[in-house]
Amino acid sequence: MNLLIISGSPFPGSSAAFLAEEIKAQIEQPENHVEIIDLCQWDIPLLGSPATEDLEEFKTIAREADAIIIGTPNYHTSFSGILKNALDHLSFDQFEGKPVALYCTSGGMRNTDPLAQLRIVMRGLHALAVPTQVCASSADYQKNEKGEYAHLSDEMKQRIGKMIDSLMDLATMTKSKHHI
Repeated sequence: MNLLIISGSPFPGSSAAFLAEEIKAQIEQPENHVEIIDLCQWDIPLLGSPATEDLEEFKTIAREADAIIIGTPNYHTSFSGILKNALDHLSFDQFEGKPVALYCTSGGMRNTDPLAQLRIVMRGLHALAVPTQVCASSADYQKNEKGEYAHLSDEMKQRIGKMIDSLMDLATMTKSKHHI
């Protein structure tokens, strides 16, 4: 299975990027290839600007993925602008009939509003968003002595496992349907 994780934080070392690595660790097995695109490290131009090599590669990776996991920090009860811009560059070519899982991170209280809004975007792209989602808060993490995210709670790891199971079940069904 070919999976893509999109981390939608504009900051390196973010909680969204940390969660992407945790998700990848739970998915990665010999039969699965998992790629993380941390948007803050990619040259994705504003929509309407000339295309970049990173943008074209991003579109190709998304199109070739059997399933996509999208993560965002919670900004004013919505998803990040960098993620919105990246998704605006994608289309049915990357999402139609494709299973998608969603997660968000919040500095304070958990808030699922960013995920509800992403579900609307996924519906508009004809993606198949799984019902199980992950919404983490600062209480779910511990940082190391350097101030970097270093430990995720067992409860959150279990929640990620449930989300992954839902995504992989749907991805297996849709992949076999496309190969008939």
